[in-house]
Amino acid sequence: MINLDAAKLVATREIREQARGRALWISLAITVVAVVLVVVLPKVLASGPPTYRVGLATSSNSSSATPSEAMLRQAIEAAVARTGAKAKVVAVSGRDDAATRLRQSGSEHIDIAVLASSGTVLVDRAFPADSTERKALAVDSVARAVSIANAIAANHVAAATAQALTNPTPLAIDHLRPAPAPAGKRAVALVGAIVFYILVLRYGFGLLMGIVQEKATRVVEVVLSTTRPIDLLAGKVLGSAVMVFAQAAVLAATAVISAEAVGSDILKTSGAAAIGVAFVWVVIGYLLYSALFAAAGSLASKAEDAQSVSLPLQIPLFIGYFASFTVLGSGTPTTLVRILAYIPFTAPMNMPVLAATGGATRWQVVVSMLITVAAIVVTMRLAAVLFSRSILRTGRRLKARQVLAEARRAAS
Repeated sequence: MINLDAAKLVATREIREQARGRALWISLAITVVAVVLVVVLPKVLASGPPTYRVGLATSSNSSSATPSEAMLRQAIEAAVARTGAKAKVVAVSGRDDAATRLRQSGSEHIDIAVLASSGTVLVDRAFPADSTERKALAVDSVARAVSIANAIAANHVAAATAQALTNPTPLAIDHLRPAPAPAGKRAVALVGAIVFYILVLRYGFGLLMGIVQEKATRVVEVVLSTTRPIDLLAGKVLGSAVMVFAQAAVLAATAVISAEAVGSDILKTSGAAAIGVAFVWVVIGYLLYSALFAAAGSLASKAEDAQSVSLPLQIPLFIGYFASFTVLGSGTPTTLVRILAYIPFTAPMNMPVLAATGGATRWQVVVSMLITVAAIVVTMRLAAVLFSRSILRTGRRLKARQVLAEARRAAS
């Protein structure tokens, strides 16, 4: 059993030592700025739909064979809206007035003119025949809409019939696969994978190096004179985890506050629940890795061994990290990611991405989390054996297989 008082004492010391380092605050500041930019920049750089000023010249002696001004305004606004833009219809007196205002700037400028009496749509400069510019599409859409309005009025078609002919009820749309999650959820999944990768490497490797240094300088022998190895391991993991969870909470709060401050849609499209799920993955993912990083540190005898003993833990991190980027870039879950989403060492990065791209349902996310939690229990027990039997052994780098074999022989 773990002595909670001893573990808390070690955790407090671990937190105090890490908080004194300048690298912690620098990395935190950089990460906070990065999160703010991810949330704020899309809102700042995004431009709303353009608004085109459409001049409308109606005939003073209109008859039943010509559409009314209200009908023309409605047709023009609907036509421009279909191109993803907005229309502001203003009155012009005729062709000469429209031509003048098409070339003017300022508040009197118009972008398009509709001359109802002659059935003409007027623009200042012609567009290329194959132009896909939004304004060119809007002009073409307005010309078609006004032509239809003229035909309806000339043929005395009833309003209900005209509506049925020009705007019929669309056919039902079937689909083979569900739609992917909104862009906001994909952004949260991407940021979550990045934050998880950075925090595990930063704090996991820092935990490993701290143990190696204490072991190389014999400080650990002094500590273990009053504390059991299992309590030392638990305290170090707990202290490191508190720092990670605090930093993850700061980053989540930064995302929420930044989104509220600039009116970003990231919370509307992704929801606070998505950020909460990303936080949970960071928590359970770090608990999985932290004990193993601590155990790896106990296998090393000097700083030069740190990279080699941590390599088996860095490999799944690299694979999961780059696989998540591949899926978010293509938008289609691959077979590799579907497999990695259920492997505990890669699930914290790949399952959120799989869910964000429509490849996993809620119950599948829960199953992946439960598998990861079960793996935490196993790795904690494994790490406790490795740490307890190797923390005081110096001289040469130990191998995990060798230590575990010795533990099995001792148990039998």
